[in-house]
Amino acid sequence: MDHLATPRVHRLLASPLGGALDTGWFERLKTRSLRREFAVQRARAAADVAVGASPRTYLRTVGAPPAPHLSERIEAALARYAPRREAALDATERWEDVLWDPSSSVQERLDAERERRRAEHRRRDVADVFGFLVDDHLVPSVDYDVPAPETALSAHHADVSAPEGLYRVSDRFPRVERSDWVPGPDTVEYWLRFPSPSPYVSDDATARVYEPVDAGDDLPTLVFYGGLGMVNDCADYWPEEAYLGRALAPRGVRVVLPDAPWHGRREPEGRFSGEPYLARAPESMLQLYATAAVEAGVFVDWAHTEGSVAALGGVSLGGIVAMHVAGRCGSWPESARPDSVVPAAATGDVDAVLVEGGLSPLLDLDDALRSAGWYPHLYELSPLLSPPDTCGLEPERVFPVFGRTDTLVPPHTLTATLDAWGVPDENRTAWETGHFGVLLRSIRGDLDPVVDAALSVADSSRPHVTTT
Repeated sequence: MDHLATPRVHRLLASPLGGALDTGWFERLKTRSLRREFAVQRARAAADVAVGASPRTYLRTVGAPPAPHLSERIEAALARYAPRREAALDATERWEDVLWDPSSSVQERLDAERERRRAEHRRRDVADVFGFLVDDHLVPSVDYDVPAPETALSAHHADVSAPEGLYRVSDRFPRVERSDWVPGPDTVEYWLRFPSPSPYVSDDATARVYEPVDAGDDLPTLVFYGGLGMVNDCADYWPEEAYLGRALAPRGVRVVLPDAPWHGRREPEGRFSGEPYLARAPESMLQLYATAAVEAGVFVDWAHTEGSVAALGGVSLGGIVAMHVAGRCGSWPESARPDSVVPAAATGDVDAVLVEGGLSPLLDLDDALRSAGWYPHLYELSPLLSPPDTCGLEPERVFPVFGRTDTLVPPHTLTATLDAWGVPDENRTAWETGHFGVLLRSIRGDLDPVVDAALSVADSSRPHVTTT
């Protein structure tokens, strides 16, 4: 049968040749490239709302200074981008019609998915279109709109005193819709959606699911969130799809890969994937954590109704979400609580990462926070930004993974929380690598034993929640 395929780049990264990238020089190169990558996407996101506008209006939308000498090049870039945008919107609309139509054929769904993914990838692969603006240092990596501390602290005054309200999962779960399926490489793949129960977004929570071809009734599930800025299945190559979804499903594990708020197919118009998380920091950060956490509870509840046990994991930003869920799920309905948690390249102290980590100066977030007056007040939001000091699961069910030389998320900002939770040393996996090295090693399969251990412990016994 005709089926989807994983790009060859994954086989390269998973090979010994790919292992050669796990070095300090590659870590530094990849880290430095983030600023340009984000700026290119900022230029593209501005074009989504300024196609047809004058170069002057476009530059104002993108957050760049006037550049009359570039007017002709900007007009040409917008004209080149416009058909890519229209093609992606048209392909996504057709995909919606076909994938959620029970009368569609397998081939129709395959064709629609291939067309959508190809068009969405081309829409976002625009360094050739907007790179000149970035190289001339006109486009910021993020268009910041940081709220004043007094405004955000006033809005969240009650939440700071009682964080459990912000992270509460109701026992009235939204109805989860399931699309029709498409065949993958030894997988069956489909999508889930439901109205997000969070007050901070007004869209559907979405996820892509991978199952074995012959899925049984007692299938363990891994729900796993990706990192900041990932566009997920709007790109040709999605690492989590390859090293988790299409690797674990043939082994008998259902894998659910959600789109985090403001990421992937949930990208808001005029902002690139993940930009809202940074643009209105720190308030937007706690809003994403709270939204993703309560949505994760719904995905876990769905998984429990479909199979036996459900582990929750995530890498980088997704790992922070997993830490929040682990810390706060003790008061949730039992069906929404994960049976184990795998946070990778995560932190337990978000405000420390904002101050000490390398991402803030790289993307000028430190300047944006300082200009808004946040540094004397950042700690006041810590009860909402960071996971609590106690764990909602038995600590033996937490399986953290981190890089010892991570400069973006310094490991001590995670281990202090693990110590407070009482996570056993034997549950902790520390690799001699940096932030992106954790992803590279996961692509090479080094995360598999950790996931296996988490699923094994999840299946060992229930109930598993500590008294809170």
